[in-house]
Amino acid sequence: MRRTARAILHPDALVHNFNRVKQLAPQSRIMAVIKADAYGHGMIQTAKTLHMADGFAVACIKEALALREAEVQQPITVFQGFHSAEELQQAIKYQLRPVVSQYHQLELLEQNQQGKLAAWLKVNTGMGRLGVAPEACLDYWQRLQQCNTVTEAGLMSHFANADEPGNSTNQQQINLFKQLTTSIQAETTLSNSAAIVAFPDIQADWVRPGIMLYGSSPLVNQSAEKLGLRPVMQLESDIIAINMLKKGDAVGYGGEWVCPEDMPVGVVAIGYGDGYPRHAKTGTPVRVNQQTAQLLGRVSMDMITIDLRDVESVSVGDTVELWGEHISVDTVAQCAGTIGYELLCRMSVNR
Repeated sequence: MRRTARAILHPDALVHNFNRVKQLAPQSRIMAVIKADAYGHGMIQTAKTLHMADGFAVACIKEALALREAEVQQPITVFQGFHSAEELQQAIKYQLRPVVSQYHQLELLEQNQQGKLAAWLKVNTGMGRLGVAPEACLDYWQRLQQCNTVTEAGLMSHFANADEPGNSTNQQQINLFKQLTTSIQAETTLSNSAAIVAFPDIQADWVRPGIMLYGSSPLVNQSAEKLGLRPVMQLESDIIAINMLKKGDAVGYGGEWVCPEDMPVGVVAIGYGDGYPRHAKTGTPVRVNQQTAQLLGRVSMDMITIDLRDVESVSVGDTVELWGEHISVDTVAQCAGTIGYELLCRMSVNR
């Protein structure tokens, strides 16, 4: 059974954002990041739309296999790599490009006697998550070069604070990565969405756009619109009731919001059960009939309530935009104390 809330996807906006990446990184190949079901936009559909991409990147082997089963032919990088001999064999069979970031992965490659593949070596330049230590990088690299399983290997790293371009750790990571490339001659990739925008001089052989493809800003305090990005997902639902409440009437669970005057309050069929953020605050904007209204009180599982005092000619059945063309997902995320990535990735409504 379909719920009223719905996420409408705009492939033309996705292509627009991809072309924006090409404008920003004209000398680099583009590895479109489509992990987490393409940030909630549908991994297979996104890959088919971005057929012009030079490659794709996912988090795990399972995601990569789904792409191969859908006949996606481009190179597929697997950020988490493989974690067993079985997964390594799957990577070889389907010609995936795993990232090597842990010693046990290097050992599995050296022990393997069947098949060949390309790989990436990931170095930890400051993220402190996956990646080999900088002082061990050359040793790992040399062993990969001697490994019969590996046909070629590239070098990658990942920024911890690229969304804040002025953070001093960014330059520290750039300098360390550049230092390593003086000893290691390989194709390289360092730039995520934020770095593509903020650091055009370090885009290397490959860039890895993720969130910017979907029309959300990768930078703190800079809007997606200003960066020339368009939202791919439009989250909508309908008004299912309009209540004329009295001054002093409470609205929603806990009665946290009280009407300051006699006023119309709309009930919209969407809630945290659909992926709308439960912690969105009173004042979070929504769009009704080309007019901006605001959320009132707590978000329920299946419903929210909105202030209709400034909305003219509104009726039951009218469409409400929760985010999309006029309401940025980043604005909603800020009102909910989170980031646009989370809201997009957890979207569970019909699309």
